[in-house]
Amino acid sequence: MWEHPSNTQVKKLKKRYSTLYAQLEPIVNEWDPIGLIEGGAPKDEYDCITVQLIELLQQGMNHNDVFEFIVKELDDHFGMGIRSVADEYREQFIKKHRDFSISLVNWYSKTRG
Repeated sequence: MWEHPSNTQVKKLKKRYSTLYAQLEPIVNEWDPIGLIEGGAPKDEYDCITVQLIELLQQGMNHNDVFEFIVKELDDHFGMGIRSVADEYREQFIKKHRDFSISLVNWYSKTRG
């Protein structure tokens, strides 16, 4: 569905979507999908996800599409996908990212509305 962007592409997308990016970066960092920000990573750690989420939202993707992207990106790029989660935490993992997908699509609809 999606090819992970290079660092150059991420920089271009951040510039293209500068207003949306500035609004979405703190939201993504608060979500902190794999705990990197909480662990002290720089605030731009999730830039690659943030710009891709903007692209998906701009394309009109729904929360299910966003959720599928998130799970795939966490697995492909960070090696922290659903397969890396112990069975007893899998439901919590899915809920966290599904809830974020829903809230993200709702947030975007409000910013566009």
